Amino acid sequence: MKYILLLFVLFCACFNVPAQEKSKDELLKELEQHPQKDKKRVDILIEMINSPQFASKVKVSWQEEALAISQKTGYKLGEGNALLFYYSNADPESGSPEADSILNKLKIIEKTVNNKIFTGRLLTNLGIVHTDQGKESGVDELLKAATLFTEAGYYQGISSAYGAVSDYYLNVNTNYPLAMDYALKSLQIAEKEKSPYFQRRNWVNIGFIYSAIADYENALHAFKKANHFAEMEKKSYAQEPILNGMGEMYRFMGKYPEALNAYQGAIEKSRSSISISMYESNIADVYTRMDSLPQAFYYAFRSLDTARIYKDTVGISWIDGILSRAYLKKKMPDSAIYYASIGLRIAQDNQLPEFVRDNAKGLSDAYAALHDYANAYKYNLQYNMVKDSILNAESRNRTAMLKHNNDLSKKEAEINQLTQQKKEQRIILLSISIVLGLLIISAIGLLRSIRQKQKAKTEIQNAYKELQSTQAQLIQSEKMASLGELTAGIAHEIQNPLNFVNNFSEVSTELVDEMKEELSKSNYEDANAIADDLKQNLEKINHHGKRAGDIVKGMLQHSRTSTGQKELTDINSLCDEYLRLSYHGLRAKDKSFNAEMRTDFDTSLPKINLVSQDIGRVVLNLINNAFYAVNEKKKSGIEDYNPTVNVSTKKSNDKVEIKVSDNGSGIPEKIKDKIFQPFFTTKPTGSGTGLGLSLSYDIVKAHGGEIKVNSKEGEGTEFIVQLPVV
Repeated sequence: MKYILLLFVLFCACFNVPAQEKSKDELLKELEQHPQKDKKRVDILIEMINSPQFASKVKVSWQEEALAISQKTGYKLGEGNALLFYYSNADPESGSPEADSILNKLKIIEKTVNNKIFTGRLLTNLGIVHTDQGKESGVDELLKAATLFTEAGYYQGISSAYGAVSDYYLNVNTNYPLAMDYALKSLQIAEKEKSPYFQRRNWVNIGFIYSAIADYENALHAFKKANHFAEMEKKSYAQEPILNGMGEMYRFMGKYPEALNAYQGAIEKSRSSISISMYESNIADVYTRMDSLPQAFYYAFRSLDTARIYKDTVGISWIDGILSRAYLKKKMPDSAIYYASIGLRIAQDNQLPEFVRDNAKGLSDAYAALHDYANAYKYNLQYNMVKDSILNAESRNRTAMLKHNNDLSKKEAEINQLTQQKKEQRIILLSISIVLGLLIISAIGLLRSIRQKQKAKTEIQNAYKELQSTQAQLIQSEKMASLGELTAGIAHEIQNPLNFVNNFSEVSTELVDEMKEELSKSNYEDANAIADDLKQNLEKINHHGKRAGDIVKGMLQHSRTSTGQKELTDINSLCDEYLRLSYHGLRAKDKSFNAEMRTDFDTSLPKINLVSQDIGRVVLNLINNAFYAVNEKKKSGIEDYNPTVNVSTKKSNDKVEIKVSDNGSGIPEKIKDKIFQPFFTTKPTGSGTGLGLSLSYDIVKAHGGEIKVNSKEGEGTEFIVQLPVV
């Protein structure tokens, strides 16, 4: 993906600082109406230089005029602003003598003029240079610039500085949560200022962040937003990488016709042969995935020719992988091996893990097609090793983003809670006087109710006996339902090792046949090599057989009836285990069911003394309810809805908290007080007994803990289980 989205970095290398945006015509008219060689004309020229609406070539003559007038009239601020443009185009990153000389002049002028906007612009330029060099000190310079722009009320300068910080955390430091934070801060200001340039720039960054963590839906939405503002700017060069990004997201999502349209749009906007080569290679990959092999070969070889001319080794490695897959689909494994071998060698020489993965997979599949299982196995091992490494990196990035978002949600919840508490305090003061009056009235009513309660007591006792009998029957039904969910989880967990056993058994059968054939030819050396492969396969079968046995043994332990004996329990492992069992149990019942699971476990939690099976039932019930809520909301057909269930733990004073939250439809306020009552349920008849939360409440109370619920109708629900640390 790094090669595919490299063009974004090239087109989005830094944020310049345009002034408050006026139209081209307005700026040109102002300049025409003021021919006098004075301070005002310099200010107009500087505004045009800093506007993103004009080409850089045109700005050079304006910069020279502004510098000449400023030096002649002694207008230091104008001279400094003109030199700033000159400095940004003098390759300051290279540390050239010319750039250093201009920088020294700028620092002298900065001390003379004492202007916050000018100082902020200078710091912004320096910050971009230093962050591009990988120096984190550049971030401090950019944030100081943002502070100065804030004091001066120069909001587009603030947006520029925050955008450059986002660039650093996106492209250099790869801290995606911080990159997203600063992109959103910059975007918020750009939206307020109605700046198409900065809105486009920030949406590109946001799209790149989402694509880096494989959130293709949100990335596509961001690139579409960016393209909208690029169209407003009427800049083909700005649309080109955005259209390529849209094509990438469509390709990863399997929407191939949309991907082809986007890539063709990028080609139409491009004037660079190497860029067109990249887009054509992407088109070749899409046609390969669609099994449209003539078109795939056409675009692949066109792209490969250009890549060879420009000695683009990265592009050659990518295209060789495409050709390998295309030839394999054409039943030409020898050609597939030829191109994949070249691509793999280039990828290894240039340390390109994604292309090492793709070309190793191509070689493994091609050798398997030739029944050369030794080489197929060798390259498959290499493929899996690199693939796992890439997936682990993506998983870490995604986890960091999810944790960051979760922390933000917690902070927002705390702020909302404090605001609510202040409102409640005002209401309490007003209510105290009313309560005092009501107490007197209640006392009178209480005397009457005592007599009525005596009469009703006998009726309640009889009804309670019937209730206990019914409750016992429904508890048994609930236990049977939980057993079914556990059984589905067992089936899912044990399927993976069984698949491995079956696959290695099939391969071993073929190896035995080959060994017999070699022995019949007295090829003992080849026979011994096959025997070694066979031994490895048998070891794999033994390994996965033991794994299946361990799974069965572990599940049998979960199926034992609770003894009521408390034992030291790892809460994090308990929650993770029942989250998995719940999800796979629901998937076993309904293949269409799907939801995102997020966890945030406090690794510093101590083990606590409890009846693990009982608390496990509580956690399983809460997670089942959460999955049910998000699934029902998804069935309602809400657009762009992503069903999500969060499970987290933390230590709070002398208690351990377990939180289970969802973004389902929430609990209506009018029934929130009833949810822990026996037999109360909102599920359809036959889908629930209404005892799950009631039993959970009793189990938690029996452990000396508490169970609470926070819910907002239409947005979601959060259950909090608090258990004492003994």
